[in-house]
Amino acid sequence: MSNLLSKLWPVLLAVYIISPFDAHPLFLDDLIAAGIMFYMIYKNSKRRQQYEQYYTHTGSADNGRSRTSHPSAPMSLDEAYKILDIKSGASLDDISKAYREKMKKSHPDKVSHLSHELQEKAKELTLRINEAFELIKNNKK
Repeated sequence: MSNLLSKLWPVLLAVYIISPFDAHPLFLDDLIAAGIMFYMIYKNSKRRQQYEQYYTHTGSADNGRSRTSHPSAPMSLDEAYKILDIKSGASLDDISKAYREKMKKSHPDKVSHLSHELQEKAKELTLRINEAFELIKNNKK
């Protein structure tokens, strides 16, 4: 929904600028509308670049893991429980709940407005959380 609105607003502003009906008889409101329109287009293009950059760095061949940020040593089960911040006797529902909570806080889309370094850390943390969840889930089965 918000993606549709972010594309619809510049169109509506362009129609307002072109239309003969104005809120103010001079061209001041048209200049303000044009400035807002260009800012929104710029913001959407930056968001698209970050989105494309994130998804080009993570390939589907390596199961969504970035080749540069994946640790070489396999994760132990104790480390996995520690990453998800749960006890070893937790049920699968508690594990899933902890996984969702961690992903809400550290997903790269949540930090897309922050610096590149923080985005990379969020990607690495997300990969570690996913790896921990898969390890625990496979161990519980």
